[in-house]
Amino acid sequence: MKKLKNFLLNMWERLLNPSIIQAVIAVVVGSAFIAVAVVFSLGHAYGFVAYIFYALAMLSLVYIGYMVWYGFPRVKQRSLEFCQRYEFTSRLVENYGFRTFVIACASLVLNALYAIYNGAVALYYLSVSSGVFALYYILLCILRGCTLTGARRRSSSELAPAERRERAVVSYCRCGIFIVAFTAVIVVAVVRTALSSHETRQSQHLIYVYALYTFVRFGFAVYNVVKVKKMDDYTSKALRNINFADALVALFTLQTAMMHAFGQEGDAAFNRAMGALTGGAVCAILMFMGIYMIVSGRKALEKEEG
Repeated sequence: MKKLKNFLLNMWERLLNPSIIQAVIAVVVGSAFIAVAVVFSLGHAYGFVAYIFYALAMLSLVYIGYMVWYGFPRVKQRSLEFCQRYEFTSRLVENYGFRTFVIACASLVLNALYAIYNGAVALYYLSVSSGVFALYYILLCILRGCTLTGARRRSSSELAPAERRERAVVSYCRCGIFIVAFTAVIVVAVVRTALSSHETRQSQHLIYVYALYTFVRFGFAVYNVVKVKKMDDYTSKALRNINFADALVALFTLQTAMMHAFGQEGDAAFNRAMGALTGGAVCAILMFMGIYMIVSGRKALEKEEG
């Protein structure tokens, strides 16, 4: 009896103070329970097995919430200690510019995959809007790739710090120009959404997953744009603004897809109006951001020359 009591106390202590490995396992297993419960819910399942998974999903949400709000400082500290053991992860944590570069490389891959996805949807459904979005993301891939290549060349060349900074600012201005130019592509999608009565209905289950990903990505993009604004690294600023343009258009794409997937037959006019309104707002923000990059970059160049 005493051994059982000690075992239960030990398990309780581990639950309250999980290691980084235990926290990762708990998140993975809990996410699996939640995913299964969502599938049962979408299928309107109410059997004994379904109720078990509903209960497990609820417990998983509670425990993940506990780790986030109460255990996060401990998990963060242990994660940082773990990262310090390796050169790559240590640099990733401590160097914001390097972290931005790595995230931009990952975003480049995601951009390419999303461009392929929109291209496939455009071919399968003969959707002009999806084709336009595919073109936009291809252009964004090229822009991000050129920015990363330019940053790589500047860091490996034997340029003076002042000349390296000047080239970074010039690259930042060019990114602003291209973001303004690429907005014309989104304008085509907005006009198409506002005028076309044809609706491309995609899988609702796929939209759920993409919605979660889009909102998380948009939240991080906004946070990083605000954070990098206070810095003097124009390469990081350019990459973070490209990420924001990426997330902003993804939000518009998601809104259009959700309107088509969940809207009723009599809501076509409302869907078109909402699509035009959201798309117009996205285009206005992109235009403003691009112009701001051009103006602020020009001022930085003038300051350097002066």
